[in-house]
Amino acid sequence: MAQRLKLFQLMVLLFCLSLAASIWLIVSLYRAGIYNANIEAQSLHESSAADALFANAVYQARHGDMQQSLALYAEALSRGSHTIRKSSYFNSGNLYLARANHLLEEQGLDAFDQVGPLLAMAKESYREAMRLDPAWSEAKYNYELALRLSPLFELKHSKSEQDESDEAETVDGWSSIPGFPRGMP
Repeated sequence: MAQRLKLFQLMVLLFCLSLAASIWLIVSLYRAGIYNANIEAQSLHESSAADALFANAVYQARHGDMQQSLALYAEALSRGSHTIRKSSYFNSGNLYLARANHLLEEQGLDAFDQVGPLLAMAKESYREAMRLDPAWSEAKYNYELALRLSPLFELKHSKSEQDESDEAETVDGWSSIPGFPRGMP
């Protein structure tokens, strides 16, 4: 009799645990169904999970809202897994680089004050993505692209500033060859 009572208590406990697991699975399936329906409809998700935030950030980026997209990527970084974090850094870098490229094509060197910080943020985002996954070739390629764009941009800008300053300078007689002159004490 005592064994049957212990067995009955164990079966009741097992039944309660399986019922709780079943309810949890049903709720998870319901949430997944809503999430998949939002993905198919290409609309924003109401969830605050990292993958939903990442999907919302991609959606905002496709619709041209860079600031909202970057804010969502930053929020996904704080909550996400390794894959979400590295993808958020990479996509943030892509947004910064695309905006810098757009400004350069649209305004040229007049956008120096805006493009410099954008390129710095893009390089930092790619560095963080490569820190999380050192073998990621797309991040390396985009980082190199940002590095190549940055010196050219700074070089072109500094040449235009030098041209303006050369007109105001007087010639002092020293040669422009680097190093010390050999014939002088």
